[in-house]
Amino acid sequence: MITADPVLLVRSDIRSRMMQADLLSTAGFSIIEVESTDLALGYLESRSDIRMVIADIDIPGCLSGLDLAWFVIRQWPHIPIIIIGWPPYPTPSLPQIGFVPEPCPPAWLLQEVRGKLALPPQPE
Repeated sequence: MITADPVLLVRSDIRSRMMQADLLSTAGFSIIEVESTDLALGYLESRSDIRMVIADIDIPGCLSGLDLAWFVIRQWPHIPIIIIGWPPYPTPSLPQIGFVPEPCPPAWLLQEVRGKLALPPQPE
């Protein structure tokens, strides 16, 4: 099952980005890969079908991954966000934002994605 609406994967490290894109594609998600928040904002502003954003907490561009998450919440509150890496300071708990560790075990990332999209768990 490939979902029609894409997940925007914002990772600066090409190896991590490719591995996670492959993981998510294999799980049935359509993926848009970008390496900076500048490119991510371009996609978010030009497309109305982005289903979720997954971003590094520390990434090149005009915004950090956490700042990108706050911007997405204000502009597109229906889009859930997963941040890869823990915030260096306490952040308010918001249902739109999930945090996963870096490195992130594949099963954990898939569980978080499915949970944020309210999809049923898949058998392993």
